[in-house]
Amino acid sequence: MIKKPILPKFVASFFAIALFTLASQSASATTIVILNNDQPNVGFNDPTAASPVGNNTGTTLGQQRLNAFQFAANIWGATLNSSVTITIRASWSALSCTATTATLGSAGAAGIVRNFPNAPFQDTWYSEALANSLAGSDLNTSSNPEISAQFNVNLGNTGCLDGTHFYLGLDNNHGSDVDLVSVLIHEFAHGLGFQTFTNSSTGAQQSGQSGSFPSIYDRFLTDATSGKTWNSMTDVERQASAINTGNLVWNGNQTDTDLRGVLGTARLRVNAPAAIAGNYTVGTADFGSRVSTGGTTGNVAQSSPVDGCGAFSNGAAISGRVALIDRGNCNFVVKVKNAQSAGAIGAIIVNTTTAGVIQMGGGDATITIPSLMISGTDGTTLKNQLNSGLNATALLDNSVLGGADGQGRALLFAPNPVQSGSSVSHWDTSMFPNQVMEPNISGDLTHSVAIPADLTLSEMRDVGWSGNAIGDVPFFVRQQYLDFLNRQPDSSGFAFWTSDIFNCGIDQGCAEVHRINGSAAFFLSIEFQDTGNLVYKMWKAGFGKVSGTPVAVRRTNFLRDSQTIQNSPNQIIVGQGNWQANLEANKQAFALSFVQRAGFPNQSDGPSFVNNLFANAGVTPTSAEQTAAINAFNGAGGGNAGRAAALRSVCDSPSVSNALRNEAFVLMQYFGYLQRDPDAQTPADYSGFQFWLDKLNSFNGNFIAAEMVKAFLASTEYRARFGNP
Repeated sequence: MIKKPILPKFVASFFAIALFTLASQSASATTIVILNNDQPNVGFNDPTAASPVGNNTGTTLGQQRLNAFQFAANIWGATLNSSVTITIRASWSALSCTATTATLGSAGAAGIVRNFPNAPFQDTWYSEALANSLAGSDLNTSSNPEISAQFNVNLGNTGCLDGTHFYLGLDNNHGSDVDLVSVLIHEFAHGLGFQTFTNSSTGAQQSGQSGSFPSIYDRFLTDATSGKTWNSMTDVERQASAINTGNLVWNGNQTDTDLRGVLGTARLRVNAPAAIAGNYTVGTADFGSRVSTGGTTGNVAQSSPVDGCGAFSNGAAISGRVALIDRGNCNFVVKVKNAQSAGAIGAIIVNTTTAGVIQMGGGDATITIPSLMISGTDGTTLKNQLNSGLNATALLDNSVLGGADGQGRALLFAPNPVQSGSSVSHWDTSMFPNQVMEPNISGDLTHSVAIPADLTLSEMRDVGWSGNAIGDVPFFVRQQYLDFLNRQPDSSGFAFWTSDIFNCGIDQGCAEVHRINGSAAFFLSIEFQDTGNLVYKMWKAGFGKVSGTPVAVRRTNFLRDSQTIQNSPNQIIVGQGNWQANLEANKQAFALSFVQRAGFPNQSDGPSFVNNLFANAGVTPTSAEQTAAINAFNGAGGGNAGRAAALRSVCDSPSVSNALRNEAFVLMQYFGYLQRDPDAQTPADYSGFQFWLDKLNSFNGNFIAAEMVKAFLASTEYRARFGNP
């Protein structure tokens, strides 16, 4: 695997109602506002007409710039908790640049304070934004901002990184331009606390009225050679540590815990045939989805044409598989987009033109599948096995941490000599996947500051911020897959749902609505209705209510069964491969097994068996539904096969589906969001469940009007799963 920054020439300078079982409503966040510090007709006030782009609805250049700033500020505001508004004083001016290099911008704390109320450490410098949050009040003696930011107004003009401009869209579809939002997320992080106030060149601490003191950041900077943290070193020791390349590490509990789920090494793991199974060295792409810990697994098929430069003529062979494509004749983006259009779930590019592997450049936000490059030699090995059940996984191997030392601690950027504005206050460039807080802005950043994509929020929590990853859009979407579909997200679905929220731009009310509706959509989805919801209906029809409760199944049994029907004998991802046939096979296998469980009705005649199932479900069927279930029993020859067929007919009937929809919907709020049974509380009863069921029924199943999903998402109990509520 070869990794290098996609933009090495760019220097990013540092500087609900909750009732009964739900705790009180909590949706902590931070208000961050942008203070326009530009002169008339400059920067944010530039009146040049501009067409809306990438969800940025501004109609002037200045307004689009301001929208991008607010969008990035909202990303941080959604993940950090503070009762004090943060003001960012921002402006555009001519910064250092040449025809081939440019300083994109800089930001940092507008002021620093120590020994304030609730300070975790005395005689330690904190950025004003963090200090205000910890103190619970605005410590400024005037209306001074907490963060100052300045950006390069000339970028892309002649003599300033010629032809490369800031992309002002909010959708990350920056192509060969620089994504302004990614740069802003990076720079705002410096002002929020990802920076030292100690001089990296001299080792001298920031002075105050009564001496010199360390930054809170310094308490986590550790020299792996000496074992000392920066706050316990002399100036000379800090000076040496700042250039101790590969040995300056971050020693914070939150980051140490989180990085094993973030950092790793990209791999292509061939699973079959056994003769060539193993890990292969790869190059990664600056576009498409990143490889993940769960990986993307599928059978491998050769594209036609082999170079992937035109529409695939073998779409049926590619759909639901990983496409194998030769390098050459067109750019990487074209190849992978053609593979995706043919239904591929991933792409492997064979480097047929040079030795080894390279980083694949390019940009196209519509590409949602992962792609990797392998060497020509390895490509030949794979091609020779295409007719032998070739199966592979593109994954992030967390056992080999990219950008961590031997003890699993995150490396910081400590080049020799010191690079002013970059040294120490950034992660090391060896990190993989690329991180927001590396000194160079990479083209594959995802507008996420939280795990499993990024470690910046982890660092913020180490230095003292109260934060919650559930405010991060990619984290939030991923969590819906885990909580309701029991799997990692597929790349296309993940891209759809994250875009659905991000498409709201700076309209936070819109974003909240899309979070609520998007989350509810996972319950309403075909995938859940035909797996988890079907499991619930089977339990209700087969066994009735759990004794002493108003529901049909306990969470432990539900999770076991929903995972079984989701993955056995086939893993189901709606929209991938022959998913309909695979899902049907899973449902048949599960139903046949389910009817053989102890205590399940075992009448040998169809009418008696069917009537028992409808009675357990608490439903009076129509004559057509009853007849259909009896016919299913008889058509399968009775016995266990007949019972399985009749059970499915009963569960699929409109009467049962309609009768059980609301109780299943409410129960899944507890199983999914709160990860517990409704009575796993004090007092141990179902009063909360009954409250929400009555409310949902009163609104005829309209979860929006009932504000049910909204309340669960905003509850303290839910938010506490992911950080500070």
